[in-house]
Amino acid sequence: MRNTKHKLFKDKTLRHLHDDLNISGVVRNHFIALCMRYYRRYGKGLSYRKLSSHLTKLKKLEKYKHWNIPYAWSLQNVLKRLAQSFHEMKTLGRGHPQFKSCKKHKGMTFSGEQVKIEYLLPKQKNERNHPTSRIRLNGRWYRFALHRPIAGDIKRVQVTRDALGDVYITLTEDYSEVKIEPKTGKAEGFDFGIKDFLTGSDGERYGSPMFYTQNADKLAKAQKAHSRKVKGSNNRERERKNVARIHKKTTNQRADHHWKLAIDLCRQFDILFFEDLNLEGMKRLWGKQVSDLAFGEFMQKLKHQSHKRIRSVLKINRWSPTSKCCSVCEHKNDNLTLADRNWTCPECHTHLDRDPNAAMNILKEGVASFGLGVVRPMVLFNRIVGISVEASSPLLKSTNASA
Repeated sequence: MRNTKHKLFKDKTLRHLHDDLNISGVVRNHFIALCMRYYRRYGKGLSYRKLSSHLTKLKKLEKYKHWNIPYAWSLQNVLKRLAQSFHEMKTLGRGHPQFKSCKKHKGMTFSGEQVKIEYLLPKQKNERNHPTSRIRLNGRWYRFALHRPIAGDIKRVQVTRDALGDVYITLTEDYSEVKIEPKTGKAEGFDFGIKDFLTGSDGERYGSPMFYTQNADKLAKAQKAHSRKVKGSNNRERERKNVARIHKKTTNQRADHHWKLAIDLCRQFDILFFEDLNLEGMKRLWGKQVSDLAFGEFMQKLKHQSHKRIRSVLKINRWSPTSKCCSVCEHKNDNLTLADRNWTCPECHTHLDRDPNAAMNILKEGVASFGLGVVRPMVLFNRIVGISVEASSPLLKSTNASA
């Protein structure tokens, strides 16, 4: 499956799609209240079959006649997700879905059979580099720029909107995109940190601009201006969009940095080892800094690129003492604290930098755990300057054979 995201043009007809999204939000809130009453009385949620039949009865009433505007399948999809959420309340102990304003309802799903796409329309006014196409949703046409050619059959169409009122469509195609690239024969371990986003076992450091910190002053100024405006006024709505615009810019900057770094790492290395970190625990210690770096989102993008480019991204056990062990003689320093960025091994007297040493240990642990072979550090002038990996590794053979 491949997902491609496209932004719909801001036409007058777009207000109809906003109305359909509002209806989905109203239906969701209505059935959350219904399920909560049922759950308090009987200790379990309503099944999807009962929710679906109740929705059909409501649509026949004059009060809910406007619920017939969207396709029935999209509303049924909302009910299916609600039924699953209340089922997980019982099985997984999660909280119940929360009520949201209908204007904050962000998504609606359509089946691929319910939409129609027309390609290569005549040249439009102010058209950019990509051809203008249009898609038919709920009986109306909406224009968008097709920046990626559709290579397979469309299975799902997800309609989403953000806080600025921009509407996007995500096309899910029955197509697996593979980009074959030459193998490098290299394996690398990476240590995640706050000061340096990633530190490689070869000593290379990959920094990350703290985008939220960069935009913090602008955000604080915009939030102050928003709080001074009268509630319900047009001025307050304008300032709300300014705040949302800054948040959107920060998100886009971070995502762009993650994608570029993920592609660069996949081009350099065949096998990448990381530590399975407890990010929630790290957030309690360092707060916004961990959220600003968004290591979990980066790993999702890296796994996507590795699958696309036939690379391997593997994780080692989080309880491995990668920082406290010497990567040369494997002596464990139990007295090491977070404040110690450099230390000297009492056994082999090697002066070690904390982050490259942890990255080297992650590489060695990953090689041993997944049967890659043996990693031997080569020490020169009291520094780790390289590694050697046995070519007899079955995982390395498989990656080389696929090239």
